[in-house]
Amino acid sequence: MGDEPRVGCRSEPKRGGNGQAMASELEVFILVAESGGFAGAARRLRLTPSAISRRVALLEDKLGVQLLSRTTRKVELTAAGEAYFARIKPLLAAIASAADDLEQFSPVPVGQLVVGAPAALLERKLVGFVEEYLAAHPQMRIELVPTELGSNVDYDFIVQSLASSDKNKVSMKLTANPWTICAAPDYLARHGTPEHPRDLQAHNCLVIGTHPHWQFFVDDKELNIVPPSRLISFGSAVYRAALDGFGIARLAAFLVNDDLANGRLVKLLDRYSDTRPRDLYLIADADKIALTKHAGFADFIKAKFAAGF
Repeated sequence: MGDEPRVGCRSEPKRGGNGQAMASELEVFILVAESGGFAGAARRLRLTPSAISRRVALLEDKLGVQLLSRTTRKVELTAAGEAYFARIKPLLAAIASAADDLEQFSPVPVGQLVVGAPAALLERKLVGFVEEYLAAHPQMRIELVPTELGSNVDYDFIVQSLASSDKNKVSMKLTANPWTICAAPDYLARHGTPEHPRDLQAHNCLVIGTHPHWQFFVDDKELNIVPPSRLISFGSAVYRAALDGFGIARLAAFLVNDDLANGRLVKLLDRYSDTRPRDLYLIADADKIALTKHAGFADFIKAKFAAGF
């Protein structure tokens, strides 16, 4: 069972000889330093903080130097730890890059990819797509990471609603993804239906924390509203609250298209909707997109979105 492809699992180096064990401990140390503590590294590696602490302690024993200063409140690099981190991180990056370079000689995708996307998109679409991809590529592993967790993740791909302005990235359009104001019929039956964007001030609105402004067009002029809300959260939580009849939400097409079609949600204020294009993009490193596993995964994901959203 250990060799089966898994969604959301990062494969760690197997602890064989001393060199392999050392490599694993080095990677753990790098993650602790980048995450600012054991808890962040533990989440990334799907281990407990105590297991992470033991790995670093083992590395310190081998080196004979304390790399981390530990208190009950925080974990910090010592002067030795900072110097070691500065030397080791580029070396590990070079090793990973060398492994990537070898992949061009592989006729099939092999290895691991880290893919980031909003949690709601992961749950509604990408998990299913990735399961299908892994079934066809048994030598691949995929780690799916919600982008709401922050930017301190070494992503191979990110799915997001904006093209990247980074010249070292490539942005591949996946699909149109307009946003819709909507609510459950139960909520509207209890609280009435807003007829104008300003009517939202009298309603309970459900707001995605990263998108607090709702855009409309009234008399051909843009109107931006920050609606009143008793719930601010990730898209997946806002979506669930809207389905439960808790309020009015502004949600992306990938979340609500099916619910609008079957009547679980009702589109609101359509005559005032912001009709400017809203798209989803797949973002990748420009210097990696030609590698076998990267190119194959990108082609697969683009085909899945092109087949219908």
